[in-house]
Amino acid sequence: MIKRTIQFCFFFGLLLVGIHYSAFPEVAHDLKAAARSGDPAAQVALARLYFEGGFGGHDPVSAAKWLQRAADQGDPDAMNILGRFYLAGVGVDRDGARGLDLLRTAADKGQPQAQAYMAYAYGKGAGVERSAALFLEWTRKAARSGDARSQFNLAILQLTGSLVPRDVPEARQWLERSANQGFTEAQVALGELLLRGADQPPDPVEACKWFVIAGTKGHPRAEQRLNQVVAHMTQAEVDEAAHRANAWLESRGGFR
Repeated sequence: MIKRTIQFCFFFGLLLVGIHYSAFPEVAHDLKAAARSGDPAAQVALARLYFEGGFGGHDPVSAAKWLQRAADQGDPDAMNILGRFYLAGVGVDRDGARGLDLLRTAADKGQPQAQAYMAYAYGKGAGVERSAALFLEWTRKAARSGDARSQFNLAILQLTGSLVPRDVPEARQWLERSANQGFTEAQVALGELLLRGADQPPDPVEACKWFVIAGTKGHPRAEQRLNQVVAHMTQAEVDEAAHRANAWLESRGGFR
């Protein structure tokens, strides 16, 4: 049985976060010119801008049109986003079959978030017959392609021995990769694993570092774990954990 702890969250809006070009009219002008000339990357960026209201109002219809032009050229990122538009009926008439087809094509091209969606689809039976084997296959593909949520999901499977043999060392590596991409649940899970020392001696300093990092995003369990572990650490250990956490945050642009 696929564990409920595995994270499934595929909001198209999260995929459309981009540069706010409206603050730079000349950039928006150049972007439109590049999109009209047929540059698929510019077409996807322009779609983001329309979706975010960069031209004065939220315009998912125009966003979908530019995504379609990029998708027609085989752009996997455009297919990934447009597929979700069709699934949700955003900017286009809802069409689950077409949406899934676009996502599958993008996934076959190696698009990480599309691969993650295919894992979700097979795990939940969303538009396809439910299949644990295909759920696992697509989760692995997405994790290897760099999708942070899938890396976390695969780690949970390996930690619990669900669908795969239990493998704590490899699970820790997947948690590290996901955590270093900023996935908060992975940061907390990694901290908890380091604190337990399931496959190596406990490392409260490194665990504390990850709890601090996740805590900057307001994660309640991270803050709870942080208070618990700090109570048993020396001041030198606390200072070292804070130093590591600050270094990690600064390397990624500080508190966000």
